[in-house]
Amino acid sequence: MQKNRPVSKDNCKFETYTRVPVVKNMPDTQEIIDGIAADWVARLSLDTLSTQDREQLDHWLAEDSRHQDAFAEAHHALSLMEASLAFDAVANPVQSPRSEPPANQNADIIAFAPKKSLNKEQHPTSRKMSWKRISAVAAVLALALLGGRVWIGDPVIYLSADYHTAPGEIAAVTLSDGSVVTLGPASALRVDFDDNARLIELLAGQADFRAKPMEDAGNRPFIVSAHNGTARALGTRFIVDERSDYVTVSVLEHDVEVAIDTFNPGTVEKLVVSPGRSVRYDARSLGPLEDINPDRIVSWQHGKMIFDRVALREVVAQFARYHRGEIIIANEAVAKRYVSGVFETSDPQNVIDIIARELGIQKISVTPLLTILY
Repeated sequence: MQKNRPVSKDNCKFETYTRVPVVKNMPDTQEIIDGIAADWVARLSLDTLSTQDREQLDHWLAEDSRHQDAFAEAHHALSLMEASLAFDAVANPVQSPRSEPPANQNADIIAFAPKKSLNKEQHPTSRKMSWKRISAVAAVLALALLGGRVWIGDPVIYLSADYHTAPGEIAAVTLSDGSVVTLGPASALRVDFDDNARLIELLAGQADFRAKPMEDAGNRPFIVSAHNGTARALGTRFIVDERSDYVTVSVLEHDVEVAIDTFNPGTVEKLVVSPGRSVRYDARSLGPLEDINPDRIVSWQHGKMIFDRVALREVVAQFARYHRGEIIIANEAVAKRYVSGVFETSDPQNVIDIIARELGIQKISVTPLLTILY
């Protein structure tokens, strides 16, 4: 199976699904190259590369002179960033974050609609001056060092994915069997179809699957894997949402069989999810069935996010898929605050501004690509 196949190949096509521009093919643009180079340098600086990783790095560098140039620039950016951060540490010592929300703030309800504009925050001049010296590549590198992902994430995921989207991008993919997959923002998947089965691995993000029925696809089952579990289509439409520590399967049409491998060797836990219900699983267990609001489940495909008493940590995780940068919550009490409302996904930074203001929490934009809430 080829990696990052051009969408012009016969086995698929990309279609514009929302107002967000969709990449028609997947060449290595300079933005992608810079993001991958920054990630490699960050991992080298943290000494996290295995022998296999180093072999992949050597191969990537040998592929293209642009890779070598970007890698050298990322190394240079790292030295600039370290010098700049050292200056900031002296000139602008960070105050301890507040551990509790203001007493007069309602922790549950916030505004339901984003406002057209907000007053820009004022940042210390010395911080602006220090970060001016850091190039765009350095900003990418800073996020990689903090564990953030500016492009698609781990370069291993990018290199192994057949189809992927950038932050804020939504795309529809028609597979060789006629099934249609709507990839959410910052998402990636790998496809492996053969004569016996139609296998898909969701590597990152979320996707809406409209599976061609088995009888119309040579009686081959349609199976989506994510983490330690699988979702086997018994009907046509379901959504799989992959997070760092759990996966949610929501069924919109017909039934889906969800199964997970447990810690007990040879033990598989499974259940059938009917339309209008969802199930969440993690490395330990398969959770209970829950009712869903279909409009809320698919709202991301229409440029909106709908929350009803959802923890800020979860809200930030969802909007991070639309934001080219990292949003960090530095206070556990703040992370647990509840958010309710309907928000546009077209301007995630504006949404974060609204949430911070309505919840009475502090927000610092260290760079255009790094926001801290506390």
